[in-house]
Amino acid sequence: MARMLKFLQTIRNNWKKSAFGAVALSYGVSYSKESYDTQQLMRQYCEDVIKYGDEPCPTTMKPRHVTVILNPAAKNRKAKKLFEDYCEPLLHLAGIAVTIVQTESTSHTRSVVENLDTPTDAIIVAGGDGTLSDVITGIMRKYKHNVHSVKQCPIGVLPLGETNTVSRALNPWCFNDLLEIREMTEATMAIIKGHHKFIDIIEVYSLQENPEIELKPVYAAGTIEWGAWQDAYVQRNKYWLGKTLRKYATYIFNGYKDNLNWNCNGLLRYTEPCTGCSHCYQNINVDQSTQTNKRWWHAFVPKKATFTSDMVIDYSKITNENCGIFYEVPISTTDLYIKTSTIDNAELQKHSSLKIQLGPKDIDYISFVSEGWKRINGNRTLINSSFEAKDIELYPEKNDERVFYIDNEEFDLTAVRMKLLPQCIKIFCSNEKNINTLSR
Repeated sequence: MARMLKFLQTIRNNWKKSAFGAVALSYGVSYSKESYDTQQLMRQYCEDVIKYGDEPCPTTMKPRHVTVILNPAAKNRKAKKLFEDYCEPLLHLAGIAVTIVQTESTSHTRSVVENLDTPTDAIIVAGGDGTLSDVITGIMRKYKHNVHSVKQCPIGVLPLGETNTVSRALNPWCFNDLLEIREMTEATMAIIKGHHKFIDIIEVYSLQENPEIELKPVYAAGTIEWGAWQDAYVQRNKYWLGKTLRKYATYIFNGYKDNLNWNCNGLLRYTEPCTGCSHCYQNINVDQSTQTNKRWWHAFVPKKATFTSDMVIDYSKITNENCGIFYEVPISTTDLYIKTSTIDNAELQKHSSLKIQLGPKDIDYISFVSEGWKRINGNRTLINSSFEAKDIELYPEKNDERVFYIDNEEFDLTAVRMKLLPQCIKIFCSNEKNINTLSR
């Protein structure tokens, strides 16, 4: 008993050192437990994936090969190590040959994909929303915007970026622990298993002509944003706070500044969504793949009987008088948000469309901070109007040195046209049907 009292008295007399020691011990125990849980989790994934690598491969078939477009600057320069620790080992165990290409900038990413000559079965994006947008842009330019050819190149997304909105929409997982690691490993498993779907993308090109520079379109798979909240959000990394705390602090410190896009004024022109008609669809009954790579001797080969399903719709016989007609809406708001069906729970959508959301015209400081904190968890509450569109033209009022965001990447604010390309990209995704809750 005397020893116990002496021990407690020593702690009381040296309470600062004791408190520091308790904190250090608690951190060490927590870190050790997380490391052990991570090791056990990776062991389980390796045991599950090795059966794919043990499957015999026919001599007439080459092993699967994927090309990884890795953005080493993503995730605060942690993307490369995360990929090597949690994604690459699973791909190798599954018997997949991996070629890694590290990018240096946005333009370099597009150029690498556009000039990619290595035969590959898929392109894997190791980065965030911005890297995915650059890869899609490179693929579209490589195939000269030929949608049929683009669909033949599947894309996988590993959530290794600061923002992974598209990846989380495609892979609706809900985990209680080791969320970041589980997201990466489950995305890798979706690639290994080969589950995929087709998603919509947005073609964005400037309406301003520049005779000196050839302006090429860029492509987005997720969102296009213009307004004060996104301006504040992109400035979060300049605050020396924790990863989570800085997201909240950026709205506090920027809510009173004038350098944000508080006045998003201009003209919005849009066309209504169309489920398919002779104006916007070509004859989809023609199989383009059968018209390529033919030889002269194919004319003497007996043709196989083909059967056409009665469920195939001939869009050339459907008329929609409202298709392609532009409607004009003057806008004056603090926030303009456009998203694809991929982000907007595409499983419930009957047709492809772009969803436009307009925020309030004016906002006070408290409401701005409160709404910003809600958007960190994916909840957008201050929406004055919302409607769907197919093609959009945006003519903003002239504002010097203002920007808008395509998949969270900055672009100079100018008049642009956004065109919906439905079901254009083949992308790997989870086949789980869990409810997805998006968050930054």
